[in-house]
Amino acid sequence: MKSPCSLFIPCILSILSLASLSSAHAVGASVKTRSGSELGITLSSYLYEEPSLGVSTKGDKFGIGHMGALLLKEDWFIKDDVRFVNGRVDYSGSGLQAGVPDWYIEARGLVGRDFQLGNAIYAPFIGIGYRYLFNDLRGYSSTGYIGYRRESNYFYVPIGLTHRFALQDSAVLATTLEFDHLMMGRQVSRLSDLVGHAGYTSVFDVSNSQSSGFGFRADVMYEMDDLVFGPFLNIWRISKSDSVIQPVTHNGVTTWYYFYEPENRTTEFGLRMRLRF
Repeated sequence: MKSPCSLFIPCILSILSLASLSSAHAVGASVKTRSGSELGITLSSYLYEEPSLGVSTKGDKFGIGHMGALLLKEDWFIKDDVRFVNGRVDYSGSGLQAGVPDWYIEARGLVGRDFQLGNAIYAPFIGIGYRYLFNDLRGYSSTGYIGYRRESNYFYVPIGLTHRFALQDSAVLATTLEFDHLMMGRQVSRLSDLVGHAGYTSVFDVSNSQSSGFGFRADVMYEMDDLVFGPFLNIWRISKSDSVIQPVTHNGVTTWYYFYEPENRTTEFGLRMRLRF
């Protein structure tokens, strides 16, 4: 299986090659941020990894989303960006488990400004974002490992830049690079799902704080009057969480354990298409 990055780069180069051929025939299309709403879908390949434990989940996902922009005075703008992504992933770690429900929802608010340099627009932006992911590993793996539900919460600050220039037939090519600074993460492990299985009689849910991490995003969008499409890449790198101590009663014996969320990384690559209104 090829990595998402190895597929993303050729897609970008293909679009940029088309852009370079067509830009000579540009007809003065407006390259400024456009006010309005966009409704769309995404198709993506998703990979989550915990390298220190040899754990991974991967699969294909389908998403729906809305993006809206409102123009303000002096080329300022505000945007909303909401996305729901759903799919099933295959777990590998303490055995194998196929078809695990895995979905997330993300909501972002952004503010930025257009700056025109020559025939192009450079639009820096900043905002606030929230991402909630739900993974349902309840059941047994191929080696008898008992799974449980996991919930990830990320509060972060997106900081980015969009470069836009006109192509032929009033089309616009928009390239966005973004860095996401993790302000606070909260990982909830529903270990109480173990109760009633394999001798577990008392296990409490665990909540771990994550204070260090970042994300990176890139996309190249071909924008027409009523349609936007192109490839995107989303990456998260989250450091090890704090540790909490909890009692676990198994086969009548209570033992205290330290629980933590290991360092993890998420890579999602796909195609996005939106209709403009």
